[in-house]
Amino acid sequence: MIRRSEHSKDKAESTGRHRFSRLVPAALVAIIAGSGQVTAQSQQAAAKAPAASVFQDQASKLGVRRCANLFAALGETVSNGAVYTVVAQSGGAAADGHGVQGVVGMTYNAPGYTAQAAGVVLAAPVGEKCEGQLVRVAPFQRACKDVVGQLPAGSTPAGNLSGVPLYILGGNQGQAMLVSSGNSCVVVTVARGAGG
Repeated sequence: MIRRSEHSKDKAESTGRHRFSRLVPAALVAIIAGSGQVTAQSQQAAAKAPAASVFQDQASKLGVRRCANLFAALGETVSNGAVYTVVAQSGGAAADGHGVQGVVGMTYNAPGYTAQAAGVVLAAPVGEKCEGQLVRVAPFQRACKDVVGQLPAGSTPAGNLSGVPLYILGGNQGQAMLVSSGNSCVVVTVARGAGG
């Protein structure tokens, strides 16, 4: 079954149930996130639904309850500041006992950054709790050395992975890899979350 709902993302809103910080400050977010399947699409900034509701709604339609709040918090974080479309998938008839995955296509239109980006959000039950991860891929039309200065305060280099610089983001906000591509830089942000 495929369903569509419309939504836009103006700013991050906290679910209050999970201790999951924003991956990067707002300026960097805007510049630098048988199985069932559901699709949700965002449209205009005029839509006033709560930020997490699209991800929670899609999880609910798939039969995911245990990890719906974490899935929504991760989805809110990965899509912060973007107009987006998400396709969510889960484990079919036993969805609540399995993980839920969202693949997110995003469009940013902010001062200093107008581009497309992509994200993946995963949340799954682990014992009595839920754990999840997100990945955001955002291209920049400038060199990686120029993007480093926009990482959150307190970010530190953590070495290279086959020549790809890895940074630990300040404020316990995850990690970022800066992948050079000619004169541009692709920022791959990864983070983990957990909740009850």
